[in-house]
Amino acid sequence: MNKSVELGISDAAQPLGTRHDEVALALADLAAATADPQALVAGLGRVLHKTPLRVERLFVGVQALHPAFRARTYLWHLPEDRVGVIEWPHGLANRPGYFDSPDHHVHATGFELRVHNLHENTGSPCDLYGKLRDAGYTDYLIVPLRFSDGTINTLSIATRLRAGFPKRSLAGFRRLVGLLSVILERTTALESIDSALQTYLGRHTSAQIMRGKIRPGHGELVEAVVLFCDLHDFTQLTASLGPAQTVGLLNDYFDCLVEPIEDSGGYVLKFIGDAVLAFFPLGMGDRPDPVAAIGKIRQRLDAANKARAAAGQPLFRHGVCLHFGTVLYGNIGSRHRLDFTIIGDAVNIASRCVADTRRLGIEYVCTEAFARKFGYEHTLRIGECAVRGIAAPVVLYSLNYGSIRT
Repeated sequence: MNKSVELGISDAAQPLGTRHDEVALALADLAAATADPQALVAGLGRVLHKTPLRVERLFVGVQALHPAFRARTYLWHLPEDRVGVIEWPHGLANRPGYFDSPDHHVHATGFELRVHNLHENTGSPCDLYGKLRDAGYTDYLIVPLRFSDGTINTLSIATRLRAGFPKRSLAGFRRLVGLLSVILERTTALESIDSALQTYLGRHTSAQIMRGKIRPGHGELVEAVVLFCDLHDFTQLTASLGPAQTVGLLNDYFDCLVEPIEDSGGYVLKFIGDAVLAFFPLGMGDRPDPVAAIGKIRQRLDAANKARAAAGQPLFRHGVCLHFGTVLYGNIGSRHRLDFTIIGDAVNIASRCVADTRRLGIEYVCTEAFARKFGYEHTLRIGECAVRGIAAPVVLYSLNYGSIRT
């Protein structure tokens, strides 16, 4: 248990109303000690349990900035002393019972809701009250947490005290709601920033930015495999589609690429129309495996094409080129608009050689530099290719990684 949580509140003999400053300081110490939402919620529960409120269940619901879900809820309770997390998908239809819930009441009205004497509350359509009653809880309070952006989030507490929450202590708790809003907004804001950066920039790039690598020109030379790929006949594929359907088609295609690349130690740097630029850096953590990535991409693309064929849709055909070389990884741009990416001849070679896959009728190719580094097994020499801007011709090989290498 964090020592700062215990300071000054181990003796709960006095009402919370007379110990407001002391408990507020304990909450502030807790917030300063952790930026992890689960650890924070668990700490809040422990702090409030040590007060005369004797909180044994604490719930926090916050709106989330994430492409996969709209809200995240945290639930702490004794005696397990742990926090459960649920991520709720976008769309209220994905949250059954929401409109009968105390959460909805707070979101809709902006006011708290207290259910005193839970054992007497037997006619509500909300399942929560019955579950609390069956678990021995006697009193329940949910309050709005107003964040600075205007959103209303929620925090609820429940106790098993026979007489419910002491009146004076409950008044003291209400005085703490503003502080709790600030604490939780800070923590969830940090999480939202990290989530947004990962969503738009990828895990590694977002981590670099969060560590302060945001100066123009800041970068490092790394040895890496550069992967460049794009769809063949994209114009033909989208000729009869509207904008929304075109986006859906691209999302389906990118779903075949992103996870296999990241699972194999690579990083997707950007989407360029129907193309993807990714790289597998060496010496920046676990050894990446671009060969495994190609096998996984082929498996996903084969499965997607089977589904598309069954639906009478045109199949995905694409070109992929792998090249090994040295790249500059860092910030490119102006003081006011930066792009964290890779540049260098290795990037130019991969991007220009991928165009030859269409001409050659081959989906997966690699360069001599890649084959020399990762082995010639499952490769077949195609020949030399002149690359604009590169003095020496580039030797290309076809790749035939039909399954994931173990």
